[in-house]
Amino acid sequence: MRGLLAALCFGCSLLAATACRAATIQSIQGEVSVNQGQGFHQINGAVEVKAGDSVMVSPGGSATVSYADGCNVELHPGAVMVIAALSPCASGSYAEEQDKNSDVTNWLFGAGLLGVTGFIAYEIYQSTQNNHQQLPQPASP
Repeated sequence: MRGLLAALCFGCSLLAATACRAATIQSIQGEVSVNQGQGFHQINGAVEVKAGDSVMVSPGGSATVSYADGCNVELHPGAVMVIAALSPCASGSYAEEQDKNSDVTNWLFGAGLLGVTGFIAYEIYQSTQNNHQQLPQPASP
């Protein structure tokens, strides 16, 4: 049973990881900063970001935002960009398909998380029931 729980947790973590990644920011020149919900922090090299994160390029800087679908957006000095769930290149049926895939992924993640939570609650309930069982009475002399 514990092996099953470990497999479920691993699967849910994979779903969460794939659902969260929206793009990669590659700092090319100068100062490039990313805000992932805790204020802007300067980056060097490449950083994975998710939808809703922001990137800011200082004067004299440049960066490239690369989406999973192959769309690349060049950021020039002074640019500020909020990362979208879909790349700017996505349009028409591709965007609709990505939106459907996102809905399915979110549903699967939610169902998996609910299943794991239920399993953990059941295991806790079982362990408390086992701890509360009365011990047999000792035999009379």
